[in-house]
Amino acid sequence: MRVVLDENVAAGRAAFGPLGDVVTLPGREIDTEDVSRAEALIVRSVTRVDRTLLGGSLVRFVGTATSGYDHVDVDWLHQHDIAFAHAPGCNATAVADWVLAALAALHARERHRFGRGSVGVIGAGHVGSRVARRLAAVGYSVHLCDPPRAQAEGAEGFVDLQQALACDVVTLHVPFTATGPHATRRLIDAAALERMPAGAVLLNAARGGVVDEDALATRLDDGPELAVALDTWSGEPAIDTDLLTRVDIATPHIAGHTLEGRLRGTAIVARAAADCFDTPLPWDWRAELPPAPVITATDDPATAVLAAYDPRDDDARLRRLLRVEPVDRPRAFDEIRRGGPMRREFAFHDVPATVRDVLGPLGLGRPDPADQAG
Repeated sequence: MRVVLDENVAAGRAAFGPLGDVVTLPGREIDTEDVSRAEALIVRSVTRVDRTLLGGSLVRFVGTATSGYDHVDVDWLHQHDIAFAHAPGCNATAVADWVLAALAALHARERHRFGRGSVGVIGAGHVGSRVARRLAAVGYSVHLCDPPRAQAEGAEGFVDLQQALACDVVTLHVPFTATGPHATRRLIDAAALERMPAGAVLLNAARGGVVDEDALATRLDDGPELAVALDTWSGEPAIDTDLLTRVDIATPHIAGHTLEGRLRGTAIVARAAADCFDTPLPWDWRAELPPAPVITATDDPATAVLAAYDPRDDDARLRRLLRVEPVDRPRAFDEIRRGGPMRREFAFHDVPATVRDVLGPLGLGRPDPADQAG
């Protein structure tokens, strides 16, 4: 059988090779001709999978090695008996690492006090729940805002959006939905931004369309002081470079990109594909891991976090877009996104025994059993 695979799926050939003939292509360039004779299609978030792409093809299985799947028309797949799999939670730890690192970077720039104050976590699914646990462990007062969960489970343990927006830090971890009672498109609009107090921090590692970027630019220009770290952008890869110049920390949609997270996502989808086609899966993602990087002994949490991952490096890479001709910026964004050094999750670092107890709450050197799945 023929498998069409986004070339950026980590260890994709090793994982999906047992299924048959694997053809790797850039995700944005996969087209109807490429998939016409394929029985399986494996993508990441940049490939739009719908009737336009798959109509008339032989595809029987679609997998996206990502937690989110708003780029896939799942209803159409189900209507045509095409099996589908994604990798919920595969990047939850990676995003939690990014959130801590963004806050540590803002602390280093004296824009925030690391480990202090209240945090409104908007979206408490796989990712948001992991972020909340990590933030609580390092001293933040965490408040969960998840209207769908509150409706299903009861209001206890949740705050509403206005309460979340009143916190010292607001971090977004919702899916992008344009319709329905809990639509998230432009959830953070001008009115929401007005509710955020002076000196607050806004983090977005969800989807770009969750934030009204025009309203955010206006707030940054004219409103009370607001520190902002953005990883996701409306219109990717054609992002708003004017907004890029206004925010404190800007990264190229890589919050969920760690070696472990990407391999975990590959493994989850590869297992689903193997089950679909009744094929053995001999590949183990852990075998792909290189030796753990070493954290130099330090008992300062913010310093230790930045030693493991400093988002200011990715920020500097993304700001290279400002030196690129506008017509070339979308292509350059994709190149920057996939061209940086591969991060390792905090848990997969070697931490000196003398500071292990101090740094453990940050996730450094302590793999979570839930992250061994896949």
